[in-house]
Amino acid sequence: MAMPKGYITNININQDKVGFPRRQEILDDISDRGTFLPRGVLEEDMDQTFLEFLKSDERMSLSIDGEKVPVIFLTIQRWTEFSKTWQFSDKYKNIELPFITVVRKPDIQQGQNQAGLWNIPANHTYTYMKVPTWDGVRRGVDLYKIPQPTSVDMTYEVRMFTNRMKDLNKFNRLIQRAFQSRQCYISVNGHPMPLHLESIGDESNIDDFENRRFYVQLFEMKLLGYILDEDDFEVIPTTNRGMTTIEIQDNRIYNNIVIEPLRVGNTITYSFIFKPQANTTFTFVCPYSVNFTQITDIDNISRIVISVNGVGVFDGTIMSSPIIVNSNDSVSIRVYKNSLTLGGFKIMGNTT
Repeated sequence: MAMPKGYITNININQDKVGFPRRQEILDDISDRGTFLPRGVLEEDMDQTFLEFLKSDERMSLSIDGEKVPVIFLTIQRWTEFSKTWQFSDKYKNIELPFITVVRKPDIQQGQNQAGLWNIPANHTYTYMKVPTWDGVRRGVDLYKIPQPTSVDMTYEVRMFTNRMKDLNKFNRLIQRAFQSRQCYISVNGHPMPLHLESIGDESNIDDFENRRFYVQLFEMKLLGYILDEDDFEVIPTTNRGMTTIEIQDNRIYNNIVIEPLRVGNTITYSFIFKPQANTTFTFVCPYSVNFTQITDIDNISRIVISVNGVGVFDGTIMSSPIIVNSNDSVSIRVYKNSLTLGGFKIMGNTT
């Protein structure tokens, strides 16, 4: 059953990815070869992809009367030499039209793929990916490194040979649609590269080709590509065992004060030692009734303040009058010192 005119049969219901998902899709496509490294790109890869773009890509593939128009990649040579081995001919050895030829200019130019920017000198390689490894005992990491790609401009001359204007119009329409956004992209080994339509020319004045009249239209296209040689890739094993040490500095140590009372007969000596970062204020209960008369062996302490039952009785470092403490009195001491150093002093007296 024939479909009505204008009936659409190839509706695409899959929404194209945009933004970050699209960038990730491109990266996955570049690395989609079973390895963690991207695929290399050489001149022959770009030639082959460009030829497949004209032959098979839905944007450019040309069919006339149900048959695909052949696309032939040529080197620069004379037509008479090429016609001797021409495979698209009739039984009378006449070349059949239409057909498309592709000639790549041999003068490869410095590229514009990087917007005119130059590569970093010295041919360094740069980390492309870090891949965890495991040898059954230890874990490690391998560095996959690649150099900066070398930008190149490849110019292709595409010619359409036909003896019918409608065939030429059809191919021209494909070209105009493909490049209506100034450029289109082709994927060379997974690497997207822009292709520009530089000019459209006419060479239909050729009249020595089997004495036949035909149209020849020239389309000059420039591929903004780059070369990425797999021989320059590096895989570098890194240290597979490392030791990490962490130095932790504790906060101030509270109650880290040593009190050593020593009683010999009626004489009693209290030794106080303040460790680094110890609290500089502390309180203790004196079990004896004592008249303290002397402070000695002061080390790294600039000031001592003593209170008995909340009443200040001493402030300084030299004792000029006794300090009287009764049994079970609460004695508070505060010292002034560098928090990072060890400090101490002794206070001596007689029990009553």
